[in-house]
Amino acid sequence: MWYNAVIKGEEPGASRKAMDDVNALRAALEAGAQRGRLAITGHDAPDVDSCAACAMLAELAAFWRIPAQIVLPTRADEQARRVLPRFGLHPDKWRGALTAADALVLADHHAPLHPGQVVAVIDHHPTLCPPEALFVCIEPAGACAAMVYRLMIAAGMEPDARWEALAVTALYLDTMALRSAKIPTQEAAWARETAARLQMDTPWLEQEGLGLEDMSRPAAELARLSLKRYEFAGVRVLSSYVQTDAMTQERLGSILREVRGALLESGAALWVFLHQDPVAMRTTEFDLFADGRERRIDYDFLASRGKNVMPRVERELTAGGKDTGEETR
Repeated sequence: MWYNAVIKGEEPGASRKAMDDVNALRAALEAGAQRGRLAITGHDAPDVDSCAACAMLAELAAFWRIPAQIVLPTRADEQARRVLPRFGLHPDKWRGALTAADALVLADHHAPLHPGQVVAVIDHHPTLCPPEALFVCIEPAGACAAMVYRLMIAAGMEPDARWEALAVTALYLDTMALRSAKIPTQEAAWARETAARLQMDTPWLEQEGLGLEDMSRPAAELARLSLKRYEFAGVRVLSSYVQTDAMTQERLGSILREVRGALLESGAALWVFLHQDPVAMRTTEFDLFADGRERRIDYDFLASRGKNVMPRVERELTAGGKDTGEETR
């Protein structure tokens, strides 16, 4: 990946790719700003990574003297509201509505769910159907914020410990403390090395990254944690997950009953619920269909919703396949 080469000063070809991306992104932002308000926005209920990527993109736009504004139509999740003030960022201040006249820069997602014309996309979630925009960068990475940080460096900005630490934090928190299948090996190594060099609080990063949930919370809340909306081939899909090493069959049953009820109320065709156990390094997926069918898939590794699970769901729905039954992977 070129962005690792930029940091390490390796691979001239990768550096050329970096500059091509930087120039294309700058042109897209300039074109968007000429159309109207340039709005940088994350996915719904944005997490630390999505908010951090927005903040870094706003910083990069300011470096280029391009007027831009962060606009979050929905409130950031609890962890983002708790963690980001450590870096002087307060996502509640970014709340606002998007309009059809806005030029959108999508950070950490690629499917717009709100009004506006998409001019740029930076994301690390693979898709069969990338959007049409002036600039689209969808790359394998542990965190979108890490991608944006490397764009900042490639653009000529001086390395900044604050933004570097934020990128590291996003990597830890978006990959279950660097354990997720979605993070490339060299990127995980960069995160560990940088955390040590910056003398960051690694135990805190590990704790926040593992994100072990309080299982005494109401099942209705647990069923909706990290909720995301998708649409594949015209089919609406919802997904949520719980990270815990203390799941019981009784608790799981109550959560899945809540998921079933929420699915029927939503009008979606499918709800993908994941039980992530970062201690045992396993993921269990439960697919609940609106027609009453259910499917369980057991992974013998920590599956990434963005890299492993939803791309498979997209492929299945695009191909028209909705197999049921149990699988082990």
